[in-house]
Amino acid sequence: MLVCLLAPILACATLAQEPPSEFVEQPGHLELSGRMIARPVQNNELARDQALAQIEGLIVLNYPEVDEWIVLVPEGEDENSFAAQLITTRNWEYVHPDWICYPLLIPDDTNFGSQWHHQMIESEAAWEVIHSAPDRIAAWTDTGVDTDHPDLMNQLLPGYNAVDHLTEAQGGEIEDINGHGTLTGGTIGATGNNGIGVAGAVWDIQLLPIRVSNSASGGAYLSDLEHGARWAVENGAKTISASYSGVEYSSVQTTGAYVRSLGGLYFYAADNNDTNHSSFDWDDVVVVGASDFTDGKAWFSSYGVAVDMTAPGVDIWSTEMGGGYRGASGTSLSTPLANGVASLLWAANPYLTTYEVEQSLYAACDDLGDAGEDDVFGHGRANMKNAVFEALEGDLIILTPNLLAGKYANITLNGAQPSTVVFLGYSITGTSVVNISRLKTTIGLDQPQAAGQVLTDANGSAMFHKFLPLETMGITVWIQAACVGDTSNIDARVIQ
Repeated sequence: MLVCLLAPILACATLAQEPPSEFVEQPGHLELSGRMIARPVQNNELARDQALAQIEGLIVLNYPEVDEWIVLVPEGEDENSFAAQLITTRNWEYVHPDWICYPLLIPDDTNFGSQWHHQMIESEAAWEVIHSAPDRIAAWTDTGVDTDHPDLMNQLLPGYNAVDHLTEAQGGEIEDINGHGTLTGGTIGATGNNGIGVAGAVWDIQLLPIRVSNSASGGAYLSDLEHGARWAVENGAKTISASYSGVEYSSVQTTGAYVRSLGGLYFYAADNNDTNHSSFDWDDVVVVGASDFTDGKAWFSSYGVAVDMTAPGVDIWSTEMGGGYRGASGTSLSTPLANGVASLLWAANPYLTTYEVEQSLYAACDDLGDAGEDDVFGHGRANMKNAVFEALEGDLIILTPNLLAGKYANITLNGAQPSTVVFLGYSITGTSVVNISRLKTTIGLDQPQAAGQVLTDANGSAMFHKFLPLETMGITVWIQAACVGDTSNIDARVIQ
């Protein structure tokens, strides 16, 4: 059991002893497919060999990167009896249906509150600092995309069809077969400030479309959704979102762990069933619920321990197949919105690790419901302005006194490592994002000017002394310190 606690993404035979709970279809949400996703117990070669012998002749696909096997349900069995038969041998970490999953959209033909969500998550304040992420790749696994949409066409990378295992260059179809994928893609990255349509969370970002369905209904095998996410991170995507049903199944966590191992973040919708998801809590998947105009839980959004955060998901205005625009509701919209917020956060500081991005995303949320993380809103509702500043402001702390023209200012620094060289910068034009490659960090000062450097003492503290000429009276100044791999808070003061 200690091994399970130390390495939760690895299988433990003791966790695979109980038969699974009954699998029940929900038409239009989760439907049985006659296929199963099965993962042998890990780090046990004997059990693995025995497991693979049990599925001989039934194998459809194998994904070696996560050691998952897609198998047919044999004649005379159904999904429940076959899963119970396999799992009780203790040779399998999990066995569950390769569900046909469906897009999580509640149709909504009104444009009431068009793009209200940008005000709620303070997008405009974030965009004043950074609005584009041209070096970032954000992916989404969906029904394809309208490649001719004027608000998307310039952002799109060549995509991938996860059903046929074909890239666009190999003939894989990525045109939207349903419309859902164009809506969700626009929520991430519809071109901003171009005089038409809507703005995504990020104005300029490389969008990687992964089509996971060849059906007009949008129905997709869960295994295709997961394969698409893994392909995306293998091909450069840092954030990947899925706006489909199926979040509660163990293979979602397995894919999340794989995505994280390659330096990405996997976002998955909490679904629209108003269900309490407290029977699971994935360590490596950001599960996103939906909030409404009042910062309450959207009436349809599922909730529970599994939900990590929420984002606006009611009447979200986005791109529509055919070149138009419309409003729609669902965790289908809140999930790519969270993807976009994370993408902009990461663009603000590309030196952050996956864990640091995830924690900064959570720390930036506006706390809703019970204080702290709760079972309705998770860490809270996404806030893009806060997310950008979480990326730009590190662990260093500067304390600035009242600034007086004609006097010396003594600015205190704390929180650094001992004997560290720390630089102080200032701006008189505001905040922006500036990459300091030699320090492996970014700062939040527009047109920064150097104000000096110090060596910290044994406690990681220091003092900056800066003379302020008389002619600086009345000027607003933004101040920030930085060292290798870290920055301070940004302190804005008016010189008196």
